[in-house]
Amino acid sequence: MNKWEGGQLTSHKAPTTLLLNPDTTFNSFGYEAEKTYADIATDGDDDGRSCTEYYFFHRFKMMLKTTLTKRVHRETNCTDENGREVRAIIVFSYSIRYLKDHLLEKLLTSNLGDKVTVDDIDFVLTVPAIWDDTAKMFMREAAIQAGIPDDQLEIALEPEAASIYCHLMHLDDIQSDNTTDSFTRGSGVKYMVVDLGGGTADITVHQLQENKTLAELVPASGGEWGGTNVDKAYRQFLEDIFGSSVLEKFKSDPDNIIDFFEFWQNFEVKKREPLSSKSSSKMNLVIPVALTEIAKEQKKLKGTSQGILKELLKNSKYWDKDISCEAGKLSMSIEIFENLFNPTVQELIAHVSKMFKDELDADVKTILLVGGFSECELVRDRLRGHFGKTKRLVFPCEASLAILKGAVYFGHCKDLISRRVARFTYGFQIWPKFDKSKYSSDRKKMVNGEERCRDVFLKIVTKGDPITPGLKKSQIFKPLQQGENVLECGVFVSNQKDPKYVDDPGCVKLGILEVKLTNYERQTNAEIEESIIFGETYIKATAYNCRTNEEHERTFDLLSPNINLPGNLVEVRQCVRS
Repeated sequence: MNKWEGGQLTSHKAPTTLLLNPDTTFNSFGYEAEKTYADIATDGDDDGRSCTEYYFFHRFKMMLKTTLTKRVHRETNCTDENGREVRAIIVFSYSIRYLKDHLLEKLLTSNLGDKVTVDDIDFVLTVPAIWDDTAKMFMREAAIQAGIPDDQLEIALEPEAASIYCHLMHLDDIQSDNTTDSFTRGSGVKYMVVDLGGGTADITVHQLQENKTLAELVPASGGEWGGTNVDKAYRQFLEDIFGSSVLEKFKSDPDNIIDFFEFWQNFEVKKREPLSSKSSSKMNLVIPVALTEIAKEQKKLKGTSQGILKELLKNSKYWDKDISCEAGKLSMSIEIFENLFNPTVQELIAHVSKMFKDELDADVKTILLVGGFSECELVRDRLRGHFGKTKRLVFPCEASLAILKGAVYFGHCKDLISRRVARFTYGFQIWPKFDKSKYSSDRKKMVNGEERCRDVFLKIVTKGDPITPGLKKSQIFKPLQQGENVLECGVFVSNQKDPKYVDDPGCVKLGILEVKLTNYERQTNAEIEESIIFGETYIKATAYNCRTNEEHERTFDLLSPNINLPGNLVEVRQCVRS
């Protein structure tokens, strides 16, 4: 694994930070992007341009945490720190390409030299399990644009990768106090995996099968309960003292960019400090002089930085709290510092508790905690305090790397996950013959002299259904009208278990399965078997001519900007179920 260095931090993980040149070509990624941007902010570039002419993207991965009614597509834009936009797929593709090229450069300087090329490597790209099919397809397309061949690319779901890691690794020394027994990996054991990353918490529940594979028991779930939410809480705390305009100028003013990066790196270190090892009951947080100077200018204050900080604190909502100013630092009680974590941790605990109450059997007794945020001692203490008496909590060594290492295992053993659970209901959009006993009269349409019901949801998979890898759901269709050049079928998803029509509440179009028809097929109104293949980490589609049994050229596009969401449905060249 590679070690990345930035300021006080050395880590196997680089920040999701990308710098593009003024012409939107690649400049740098990770800590290098932060340093380069800060250098340009201080001295300008070689051509005298300021940092505001560059495109600087920070923590942009979370933009793919979408909802059914607000999803990404190829034309979706990503906004940089200066408010300018670039197509998101370019931003993600540049980032993936950098990591790929960085690996290849490292290999060249290793003992392998030029013996290993990109053609020799299978790549695994990890994504949160709670992302929808569109976001997963988006990442896949970005990776292909980054130069990773489609047939050498796998998508791994992050909590699955972590589960595989915990399943295959020896976890005898799982906690520093060694009070917890080693993680039981016997056949039939059930356990929950909680992946606490930077932006999200991703939760899944697995059972170890007799054949040593893992089966998912309930649909993956989660929310925005990662470490960056604590950062947001700290920023809000500072806004309550300094004001939002001061914080915004501190972030956007090129003169302060170095202080800004160092400030948040320092806070990242503080987040990870074990509070139990502190010699005092206070937490001291350094406040940059630049922050008080901005406040001095905007609020027309007088005095030293220390005096201004005291005055701002006195005039804030925290004037009567256990917070003081000492030598350019805010000194607060551990309790107040913990309050920055409380909303995020409480929401996580509430969600997990509800899962144990509503969805899970009592024999799910183990919780595996992985991801960078799970290494925070405060988070661990809160989870132990709530679940420790009834559940076994397991914290693998190097929990932040469990996903990375598990993804490598997954790349070698893709069949380790033997069953998943459908997060949505899937179906085709069809226009069957109208049956007044089944359908509403306002949906009746005349097509070629025949009564049809428009926009019926033909269910093929129900939310909560168990799905084995390669599960194939097929239907035979023919064009609605003879002479059509293309057979188009809308594929829809729903949060509901039994939607009746594709425009019911909770239903949205996932994509369009498109099959080009030959001249003969157009004239004979041919029957085409269209299939959706489930059970992998992303869905696939196939199409066959029923008479010739020939596989058809087809596209299944989830990323077109023309895919219409609720309130904006349009007719495609509808298909009729045969």
